[in-house]
Amino acid sequence: IVVVLDVERTLHIMTASLPLGRFSGIPIRAHWSTALVALLFGLSFTAQLGVVAGIVATVAFFLSILAHELGHALVARRHGVETQGIDLWALGGVARLDREAPTPRAEALIAVAGPAGSLVRGAVGLGVGVALESAAVFSIGFITALLAVFNMLPGAPLDGGRVVRAWRWARTGDRYRATRDAGNAGRVLGWSLGLLGVGLVFAGQPGIFLAVVGAFIAMSARVEIASSYVVEQFAGQRVGDLAWFGVAHAGNDMDADSMIWQRSRSGGAGAVAVDATGDGQIDGIVLEEQLWAIPTEQRGMTLLSQLMVPWDATARASADDDLASVLPRLNPARPIVTVWDGDRLAGIVPMAALRERLQRAQQAVAGT
Repeated sequence: IVVVLDVERTLHIMTASLPLGRFSGIPIRAHWSTALVALLFGLSFTAQLGVVAGIVATVAFFLSILAHELGHALVARRHGVETQGIDLWALGGVARLDREAPTPRAEALIAVAGPAGSLVRGAVGLGVGVALESAAVFSIGFITALLAVFNMLPGAPLDGGRVVRAWRWARTGDRYRATRDAGNAGRVLGWSLGLLGVGLVFAGQPGIFLAVVGAFIAMSARVEIASSYVVEQFAGQRVGDLAWFGVAHAGNDMDADSMIWQRSRSGGAGAVAVDATGDGQIDGIVLEEQLWAIPTEQRGMTLLSQLMVPWDATARASADDDLASVLPRLNPARPIVTVWDGDRLAGIVPMAALRERLQRAQQAVAGT
């Protein structure tokens, strides 16, 4: 199932992230690799600027990345696309949108929003740095502007690649072909940067980071190309076509052993919605396979609230949503699609049904 996910989302989902709070209702998290990059940047800035200025510059650098992703998220919201969360990690950040842009124009505007804001902030930082003769401010402005330009390079998964996709989508009318065109551009760009980085290393110059970034871009682009072929197989199929409507509820005092004995309640959904806090509101969902994975001797001591997958970790959709638009949001470890009628949980797409449909799609792609 990982074939339908890009590398950024996979990294976020499969490893630990630290919640940092919310902005405008959008959850913000930091992947553990952010701490490593913060340390490296902090040491570099401190060596150049001093301890206090170095710390300030490091914090400002990550705030600039966060502002970049917020730019994507806020423009996406104006086009009817919500953001499930923003994640900071070693190579920057990613805004996880809950669906694809509805039109090529919206796609382009969402993609450009982040770099455009970064470019403005970078220009302001450069100007202020010169005016105040502040090396710290000038450095942050320069790096911010440089990252904005880098992000607009024409290849997926960079923002410039999203612009290429929007352009090709508008020209061909085929979003899947457009994704592959942007992905192929990303592969060329990524391996070119990677080879340049390796060349710099052999020339005795610092090029390791560029080589790693280039390889990441190329691999991400390859995944996007493969994903487009699989997702295309779902075009025109509704979420409701695979959904099981009606999910059993359980309270915060229900343990795994008791739920297994009552597993007939879950029916074909293979899941139970959980009121983890006892306030009458369902807070997440537990899959039957999670219950069976617990050692027998521990089931009686394990509450469903401890196993619960919160709603923001599932792919939320309505019954009428195009199934293809939901797939990129799936968690590869637990590909849960919850079906909603407004704010009410209406059902769930059983994992067995989804896996079987994905396997058929992959087989169809392999046979072409």
